[in-house]
Amino acid sequence: MKKNYLFLLLIIGVGKLMAQELHPYLQAVTPNSIYVNWKTSSDSESVVEYGLSESDLNVTVTGNTNIFTDAGYPGNYYYHSVKLVNLSPNTRYFYRTKTGSNYSEIASFKTLPNPGEAATEDGHIRFLIMGDNQLKNEPRYDSLVSAAKRKIIQKYGGSPEENIALTFMVGDQVDVGTLDHYDNVHFKKNRKLSKFLSIQTTVGNHETYGTLGMQAYYDHFYLDDFEYQGISSGTENYYVYQAGNVLFISLSSEHTGTSQTAWLQSVINAAEDDSSVDWIFSLSHRPYQAEQYVGDISQWIRNTAVPMLTQTDKFVLHIGAHHHLYHRGQLKDDKVYNIISGGTAWDQYWGMSTEEDFEDVQKTISNWMYQIVDIDVVNGKMDVESYSIGSIFQWKNNQLMDEFHFYKNQAAPEQPTIETQLGSEVSLPLEIQGSDFSTSTGELLNTTEFLIAKDQEFNIIEKDIYRDYENLYGMYEQQSDSTVDINQGVDITKIEFAENEIPNGQYFVKLRYRDRNLAWSPWSETETFTVTGSNYVETAITLDSENLEYALDAPIGVNYLDAPAANTTWIGIYKDENEPGSNSPSELWSYTDGNSSGTITFSQGLSEAGMYYAVIFENDSYSEIAPRQYFYVGQTPELTVSEEEYAEGDPVEISFSNGPQLSNDWIGIYKMGHTPGNIASTAWSYVNGSSQTLTFNNLEKGYYYAEYFIEDGYNSIGNKVFFKVGELVTDLWINESVYDLGEEIVTSWTDAPGIIKDWLGIYHEGDDPNIDPLISYTYFDGQAEGTATLEGEALPTEEGNYFVVMFTNDSYNEVSNRVNFEVVGDLSNSEYKIDHGIKVYPNPANGKSQTMIQSQYPIEKIELFDTTGKLLYATENVNNAKYSMMTQELSSGLYIIKIHSRKLYTVKLVVE
Repeated sequence: MKKNYLFLLLIIGVGKLMAQELHPYLQAVTPNSIYVNWKTSSDSESVVEYGLSESDLNVTVTGNTNIFTDAGYPGNYYYHSVKLVNLSPNTRYFYRTKTGSNYSEIASFKTLPNPGEAATEDGHIRFLIMGDNQLKNEPRYDSLVSAAKRKIIQKYGGSPEENIALTFMVGDQVDVGTLDHYDNVHFKKNRKLSKFLSIQTTVGNHETYGTLGMQAYYDHFYLDDFEYQGISSGTENYYVYQAGNVLFISLSSEHTGTSQTAWLQSVINAAEDDSSVDWIFSLSHRPYQAEQYVGDISQWIRNTAVPMLTQTDKFVLHIGAHHHLYHRGQLKDDKVYNIISGGTAWDQYWGMSTEEDFEDVQKTISNWMYQIVDIDVVNGKMDVESYSIGSIFQWKNNQLMDEFHFYKNQAAPEQPTIETQLGSEVSLPLEIQGSDFSTSTGELLNTTEFLIAKDQEFNIIEKDIYRDYENLYGMYEQQSDSTVDINQGVDITKIEFAENEIPNGQYFVKLRYRDRNLAWSPWSETETFTVTGSNYVETAITLDSENLEYALDAPIGVNYLDAPAANTTWIGIYKDENEPGSNSPSELWSYTDGNSSGTITFSQGLSEAGMYYAVIFENDSYSEIAPRQYFYVGQTPELTVSEEEYAEGDPVEISFSNGPQLSNDWIGIYKMGHTPGNIASTAWSYVNGSSQTLTFNNLEKGYYYAEYFIEDGYNSIGNKVFFKVGELVTDLWINESVYDLGEEIVTSWTDAPGIIKDWLGIYHEGDDPNIDPLISYTYFDGQAEGTATLEGEALPTEEGNYFVVMFTNDSYNEVSNRVNFEVVGDLSNSEYKIDHGIKVYPNPANGKSQTMIQSQYPIEKIELFDTTGKLLYATENVNNAKYSMMTQELSSGLYIIKIHSRKLYTVKLVVE
């Protein structure tokens, strides 16, 4: 329900107060209903007139109006809502809105088809997908919406709603939860399409910020009525929505927990048995994976939600956002794509963050993009196209950057073979060639996987070589918005081992091929070969428990690789405090029986809780030939903290259950960034029993975590818990209080939250970050203590008073003190910005070299005039964001530069 600060008025037809433009916004379309919304600054009348013909709007419906208040809106934000009901499925209606004597233009919408049915005459249903809009003062998202509208009309003809069923937006519809941003960012920037296409939304992290936070989201959107097969989430944070034969599961990466997990499982179970659902798409703001700002994903989405969704073969696509670029990958062993939709918000390009090439991401492209999803209902096909409008460096006219598909009931590729005649013994270097890709479907090769193991069952993997035919990752030729294909020219049907790359011994190899419909071929027949003459030796042991923890009496598997192939090689398991060869014997041991690689399974396990290690020896001795592998046996405790935030002076309560009750177990509390054993704990206490609540008093302000340690050591088991003490915890300072224009600013801090998307923002003195635009932002890789130098575009470009402050987790939640500073100096002594992104430097020019002109958007034309208005120089079709203008021929004096870049900018240039 719409609630809290709302004032609900029944509309009774109040007369005109002033002329107002009405811009309808459609949402929550179903086969039989739709919501029509619009905003005015006065007059509470909410009327929609509609009908089946543009010339005959013969039905009138009256709705209601909510008057919202917020900073800048003292009771003049009238939000009109009219629900049209009893509509016919898959039918086009014409309508207009009315408030007083003001009418909107006549537009049209189309209801959804019945569940399981197509929306178009040719048997299709199509959707538009968009990521973050967020920015108020940049013409990015409105440009994306306009481009999408042009492309839809170009591809299909007619009005957008005749061919696209709805738009789904994947979070960060606003930068902050304020009426200003809902008015001027979300609604205003969507006008080109929102009167034709109903918009569905997903909660992003930025919806939770601002003066109103999530309340503004709840009040503007109608999501709480959605249910599927009688299943309702009971919240607008996450919901399920069916359109034709597609089920959209809109998840909240900001409200994870057991309630959402249980709800998701019930939806999956119902969908699996629903014959009207052929396709399942899941959406979440924080993505499944990301190759920039590594780690800034939703672990709940990656480790809980998506694995749950793969229980059903109907699940084919997960859509994320949060990163302002596009990426596409696929799950390794499931026919499921994962994408980041694109978005147009804060700049994100190569070289700005921690980056890593992941095998479940095939391409990352730092462009502003949107997707058109086309479902062929009749033939069981999904096609997705991703279009780009470019970046701050260059505009693109709806350039197709990626396309992918999934067609149901299509044959898999044929089984490949290993073509190389390996023989019994081989020497390195070695090339192993697979057969040509073959299929009966016409699909092309997308991925190959070679597995090389030390055993015929492929339990001990020496190499797992997984490659896509293309791998778009990293900067291309120093263009931070372009991506290089690092697999270009690579034959992925073969692998090569360099000299001494792998050790001597017997190996088993097999391969499989995946087509671009995500179907894997069967594995090839296994071939074997023995490497001789290699000088590579690196014995290693690993354990078969990923978290290195075992229950009491549970089997313990120790894998060994490249060990001496002798009957005197053996593996032992010891208590942590015992040393091989001393008077304390091993707890368990076994020979490797002359094998160089294999697995020893100690099926009886260990019956005493504690820390242990596995170790491998040679020659029946105690000579260790590989690093020890430590592990824990016993009950694993679960820690909880009573609050996530405490006031200074409040007691902090840490509780645990299922403790192992070992001698001198203890709970330690550490500040973020501190490593147990290297830095002393902030507080600690021994524990008693298998469960207990411990109280820690007098903690100083800071960001902390607590862990459970065993036996008076620094071996931790179980989970960590995180909490904060104090309101403004982080101490931030800078190296000066007054800076010249263009002078770098050195910032330093302690006690930061330690999250990858913590950032520093610069604002004008007196600004409110939840309302006012920032000057610049700088991420610093989530260091809990550190230093960052702000330079270049991170600096103010004009004289004035400013402050710098730290925010956490990509939010506008201030976590540090504000540090004030002043910028002084002559504008002509530094490069400077003129009106949203134009830079001209150096200025004054010395008349001996050149002047650089830089724009956020492509420059169309540049003109140079003298003070009399005489045109001295002109260039057209620059089509670049940077231009170098030679000034050595100019005499000293004042000149006027006119720069045409989306609009006209006029800049004074001084030549000395």
